[in-house]
Amino acid sequence: MSHYVLGTAGHIDHGKTALTKALTGVDTDRLKEEKERRISIEPGFAPFRLPSGQKVSIVDVPGHERFIRQMVSGVAGIDLVLLVVAADEGVMPQTREHLHIIELLNIRTGVIVLTKMDVADPELIPLIEEDLRMLTKNTALEGAPICRVSARTGEGLDELVQTLDRLVSSLPPRQSEAPFRLPIDRVFTIRGAGTVVTGTVQSGSARTGDELEILPGNLRVRVRQIQVHGETVPRATAGQRAAFNLSAADADRLYRGQTLTEAGAWSVTDRLDARVKSLPDLDFTLKHRALLKLLIGTAETMAELILYDRKEWEPGEDTFVTLRLREPVVAGRGDRFILRRPSPAATIGGGEVIDPYPPKHKIRPESALWIAQRLSAGLEDRILEALKDRLFMSPSELARHLTEPEKAVSGALNNMEKEGRVVSFFDRVASTRHLQERENRVIQWLDRYHREYPMREGAPKAEVISRLLEGITAREASRLMDFWSERGSLRQDGENLSLPSFTPHIPDRWSEKANRLLGRLKEEGISPPNWKALLEEAGIPPEVGKELRPYWIREGTVIPLTDEILLHHDAFSAAVEQVVEAIRREGPQSISDLRKRLPVSRKYLIPLLETMDQRGITRRRGDVRELVDA
Repeated sequence: MSHYVLGTAGHIDHGKTALTKALTGVDTDRLKEEKERRISIEPGFAPFRLPSGQKVSIVDVPGHERFIRQMVSGVAGIDLVLLVVAADEGVMPQTREHLHIIELLNIRTGVIVLTKMDVADPELIPLIEEDLRMLTKNTALEGAPICRVSARTGEGLDELVQTLDRLVSSLPPRQSEAPFRLPIDRVFTIRGAGTVVTGTVQSGSARTGDELEILPGNLRVRVRQIQVHGETVPRATAGQRAAFNLSAADADRLYRGQTLTEAGAWSVTDRLDARVKSLPDLDFTLKHRALLKLLIGTAETMAELILYDRKEWEPGEDTFVTLRLREPVVAGRGDRFILRRPSPAATIGGGEVIDPYPPKHKIRPESALWIAQRLSAGLEDRILEALKDRLFMSPSELARHLTEPEKAVSGALNNMEKEGRVVSFFDRVASTRHLQERENRVIQWLDRYHREYPMREGAPKAEVISRLLEGITAREASRLMDFWSERGSLRQDGENLSLPSFTPHIPDRWSEKANRLLGRLKEEGISPPNWKALLEEAGIPPEVGKELRPYWIREGTVIPLTDEILLHHDAFSAAVEQVVEAIRREGPQSISDLRKRLPVSRKYLIPLLETMDQRGITRRRGDVRELVDA
């Protein structure tokens, strides 16, 4: 059975608390100050069983204009509203403001309750009802039932209960497949039990023993006990008013506005792409970058209004914006919110979250159009958009990013993979199109790299990843390189990447001079001029020589003795033969012995012998050299 929340709304002292008590027997004014001042300051809650057996919760909200935040935090999670109007006063300022809030929060089902019928003038009742019909025209409550009641005498209560039972039975089921989320509206400590948080379960469910997370704050907690209206239960589900007794929770770090969530399933955000609508009866406009108060769930924060297709937001206008938040909140696609002017305080509009984790947009009309298109985008299109910003994502990451049930996301991904729109990589997925775009970018970049550095084996993998594959892990990059290599798009050689068709080569414009330098190197044997002098003699610039040197070394054409002394391969091989022959015929040789066979200065002979040592041809033992394989 689904669970639902009924909420009251209306002007102060119009009988909301008395009506709740008459229906449920519960006095929701629990605070000492509320009883002393005889007004509601915080939302109150009471269980209520309808004649059909359906259990619901009633939220009684404050009616005073000073407590709009508390009113919104209470009414934000409701399924059906009771707009309460005192029959002896009629429509009042907070009647109108609360109706605006109901409309902005998209609460589509409700009852208009005329209270205090026992003290009303019977002749004025038709006029008040006519005012209410005019007030609710073109709103969700247009045509809503009007029930006349008296909490004191009981008049009309049976009719109201029957009406509520009928309307509740027509409500759609609460979303329960999405990960667990409960906006916290109250935090307190019970001696001997610890910290308790309360709220209305917005989606999913949680059980005793579950590990949960409180956001913002990234606090991991465990559920000790769950109560629903004072009754201990093993599980709380979407639509229920619940109290969670938590272990590992410091009450001093908890506050109304945080959200109790399934661990790892939700993230905070400080930007929201949204559709917003301002109230038509405002007498002022709002400018780009106006600072407003955002009320979403039980959270309140300041938000900067970013307009894209206009300089001012006029009364009654519907537009698409970004809200930059001063403090992070937990929000999901489709969440409703209220916007208020900080001073003088007034509700100015509200809206619907389209993307809780949006990319940054340029200030231009096309950005508003893009946000508008995201409003009507289906799940599969939104998955592809998310995979455009992040090349690889797991189904659980996508579900969290899109604030959708993981089951729904996985189902969509299975269908998309069959159609070839996404590709699976180990425990990740990627958009086929966006993956191909990345591959094309890598190929084009490598082609330019090969033309700029034709003598290199290829581009360093690390450079390719940092330039073209930003935002993915080293493991993902490695798997992606393997995938492209298996397809024949790339070739991997150690830590280098190249195109399969590429072969390192000396460019035509330098080949003649390079050959001349190589011939000169061969002529000089084992005592050539230093590398810098050879480059100058051949007319080869240092930057070309910097590429030519490692190219010839890799090819084995030259053998480096030091940074500045290079031997032609033939000269080095000839020297090796002489050293090997001398050791084999005469035994271990000292430097003095070898200078007789290789009449060069120590400048050349010592690095030559050290190079032979490094290559495993000889080894030094004391003052002599011997063969490694001897």
